[in-house]
Amino acid sequence: MDFLPGEKFKYNNSGYVILGYIIEKVTGHPYANFVEEQIFKKIGMTSSQYGSHREAIKNRASGYHNKNGYVNRRQVSYSFAYSTGALMSTVNDMFTWQEAIKNNLLISKKTTDKAFSNYTLNNGEHINYGYGWHIKERNGISTREHGGHFFGFKSMGVYLPDYDIYVVGLNNCDCNSPTKITREIAELAMKTLN
Repeated sequence: MDFLPGEKFKYNNSGYVILGYIIEKVTGHPYANFVEEQIFKKIGMTSSQYGSHREAIKNRASGYHNKNGYVNRRQVSYSFAYSTGALMSTVNDMFTWQEAIKNNLLISKKTTDKAFSNYTLNNGEHINYGYGWHIKERNGISTREHGGHFFGFKSMGVYLPDYDIYVVGLNNCDCNSPTKITREIAELAMKTLN
C-alpha cells in the first residue's frame, strides 16, 4: 500500500479489477457476459460490446499511435484490460448510458447519490472523486467526468448536471486526448442556454 485508507487519494485501476472479480463471483457469469446482459441489453445500448479481436464488428474504428507518423496500434488483447476497460461503444450509446444513469434505470437514486458524492479524506480535504466519476467544479460549474485509454484509443465524457448537458469525445489515436475539446464543447453548449 502507498498510504493508509483515508489518508490520500490516488486513482488506479486495481479497484475496478477487484470489482470485476466480485461481479463474477456474485453472478456466476464472466464479467463480459454480465456487462452485455445487465447493462447493454437492459438499456438498449445496441452498438456497444466487450472488445474482441476475433469478431468482425461492423463499423469498428481502427486504433493508431503517432510514432513519427501514424502507425497501427499495438495488438494487445482486450482481456488485458478486463473490467478496467475493453468496452467498445459509440457516442449515441454513450448518451443512452448517461440517460440511464441520470434516470436511475440501472441503479437506485440512493446509489446514484453515493456515486456522485465528493468524498473526503481523514483531514477533511475533498478527493474530487465519487464511485467511478471525477466530481469537479470548473469555472463555478459542477461537472461529472471520466476518461478512458486503451492502446490506440482515448475517450472522455463530461456531464454538467445543473444544465443536463452531456458531451462525449472518442478518439481512435492515443496521440491526442479528447479531454480539452470535450470540456470546451460542454461549456459552449452551456453558454447557449444562458
